[in-house]
Amino acid sequence: MQISHRLVHDRRGKPGGTDSKTLTDFHTSLLEVLPHAAAYVAKDGSVLVHNKHMATVCSATAVPENLKDLLSDASWKRCEVVLSAAFSGVPAQASGAIFFKSGATFCHHMICTSFVSLTGRRQAVLVQFDMEETGQDEIGADDEPKQAPVRLASPALENGVLEHFPDDVLIFEGDESLEERAVRLLEITTSKLETARLVEMLGEIGEKLPQTIYIPERGSKESPENSDGQMCEIRIFPLPKPAGEADRKQIGKHLNGNWQPGGCQSAMAIIRRNVDCPKEIAENRRLAYKDPLTGLENRRAFTKALERELDRLAIDTETGLAVFYIDLDEFKKVNDLGGHEAGDDMLLRVAACLRLTLGEFGTVARIGGDEFAGMLPATDEDAAMEIAEKIQEGFDRIRLEVGDRVFTIGGSIGVAFVGSGEQIDDVDAASILRQADRACLRGKRFGGHSVQVHTVKSCDCQILGAEPAELPEPGSFRTNELALYATPIMCLKRNKICGSEVLLRLQGDRAKGLSSRAWISAAERSGFIAQVDSWALDKVLDAAERSPVRTLMTMNVSAESARDPNFRDGLYHRLSVNPLLASQLCLEIAERDFLREPATVESFFHFVSEFGCQTAIDDFAGHWPVLSRLTGLRVEWLKLEANLTQQVVEEPAKAAILNGLVRAAHELGIKVIAKHVETPEEADLLQTLNIEAAQGHLFGDPEPWPS
Repeated sequence: MQISHRLVHDRRGKPGGTDSKTLTDFHTSLLEVLPHAAAYVAKDGSVLVHNKHMATVCSATAVPENLKDLLSDASWKRCEVVLSAAFSGVPAQASGAIFFKSGATFCHHMICTSFVSLTGRRQAVLVQFDMEETGQDEIGADDEPKQAPVRLASPALENGVLEHFPDDVLIFEGDESLEERAVRLLEITTSKLETARLVEMLGEIGEKLPQTIYIPERGSKESPENSDGQMCEIRIFPLPKPAGEADRKQIGKHLNGNWQPGGCQSAMAIIRRNVDCPKEIAENRRLAYKDPLTGLENRRAFTKALERELDRLAIDTETGLAVFYIDLDEFKKVNDLGGHEAGDDMLLRVAACLRLTLGEFGTVARIGGDEFAGMLPATDEDAAMEIAEKIQEGFDRIRLEVGDRVFTIGGSIGVAFVGSGEQIDDVDAASILRQADRACLRGKRFGGHSVQVHTVKSCDCQILGAEPAELPEPGSFRTNELALYATPIMCLKRNKICGSEVLLRLQGDRAKGLSSRAWISAAERSGFIAQVDSWALDKVLDAAERSPVRTLMTMNVSAESARDPNFRDGLYHRLSVNPLLASQLCLEIAERDFLREPATVESFFHFVSEFGCQTAIDDFAGHWPVLSRLTGLRVEWLKLEANLTQQVVEEPAKAAILNGLVRAAHELGIKVIAKHVETPEEADLLQTLNIEAAQGHLFGDPEPWPS
């Protein structure tokens, strides 16, 4: 075996390093010491740098910028084949006369080495043009081009080029064992990799060359995977076998006469140092387009995919595209109450839900902390809306148990629909995603857990600057901006109003385009909701004191208020002064809050029950964690979730489920209130199920309270 003759130890860690100021200066100097006309040539034939011998040979015509302009068509085609082989990493040559366009002989031998990169320029190969005549000069200028045989470089090539080659080069003659090859490679690279491991790697590639392997520059002795990231790249190329006796003598001389027919494959190894680990490069490339937690695409990857879909839409007149922007509702509570591990678990469940819903033809991405995006081909707006509703249904089925807590999740979804054949030349992927975001924000402003659809037009890009106003800070509210409304509660058996639910409403200029539910959600996120509940409770008790009619008044209380000591103190002082007010007051907490903070809600219900107040679980959907605790929970009412009472007339199965829940509640001594009752048929059916009370548009809309 042979190695290129130069001092390799002075060049460790500096692949391609020289004493010249730049690589270009070095390669220019290298050309001038070569005995033949030579140049660095790009793959398309461009002459980047040449030596004085090249200028002398071309003196009659001057050195052109491209070999195609210098050589005849047939000669250029022969050279093109050799250049292509060299750029694939295999040193090659073309033997036989090569002609100028004029028909004069340019050279008799063309030799190419492996390619290099010139600073600030394209990749190139070193090409030498030997003027020595060969036995193949009968190829004429007008002959059909024939592919030149790829041969092993001659001794002149090794002595004139390899010693200046920018990388370490090792020639394997074919009579070595794999262990001998491995030992020699490790001696040159000074890698700490175990010899046995490198032998195994060489055995795995066998004679299927060319191949590239990587071994650590430093680090683990056992495995190339456990390195510090800097590797030695070893590119192994096959050396051609001789086609005849003359060639055999030539190659045998070059390999010191050690070539043996039928032996191991001769090969050349080109070694580059301080190369980044390819697995790390691949992993970094993957992470650049993937969300590390969920494995979904990130914003960058999603935008690129959306651009491709827009290109498809330009030619597809059959199917449109629905782009979804999804912002999770109340995700902060999962993090705050369950910890960041619970938050990560919830995000993973949301990601799985989105993958399942959008399927193999859809694309899903996580583009923010609790924000996701998706897209799926859709025929029209109705189809886009149906997909969004399926996403909502999937979210409704998510349950995350952390200790004694059960977390649920919801989401606000904005949909930007691009119709098939729509002219959207001025709208790019980023603007469409912003349109979906704006639609999502509209849903947020009306309380969340909603779907808003927008059909994209070309003019949309002109109005993107008109962003909706930010939600007002809850802590900045003024008392004249809040108002109380009441909706009647009807006793179904007696067909008589038996109470009212008191509702909080926002009024004034800031209430335009902003629902009370959205404002209350913002107040909960800011930690200001307990003060809002205290204000509303004082108003309710003030009105109850002045009212001559003693009816039940229900009021929703947040979990934050239930655990707030100031809210409890305020309630204690008001009821201590007038204990009779407690019998008129029913404090209700949403089932969602009970699932998240069962101990807090149980403690609060026990606290208010001691004063004689009634309690209720609002939006009750029949979840087992709630049912299992009802036996030990002080609660008088269950207010059913709207989905349990709506459409019971048309769906007997739903009526049967509702009947079972009502009977279970009655056995525990708990009364039931149905919500969102809108038709007489629903009211009649609810009465047959022995539901005590109901509220909804059928019995009256919310009105200012007290009247």
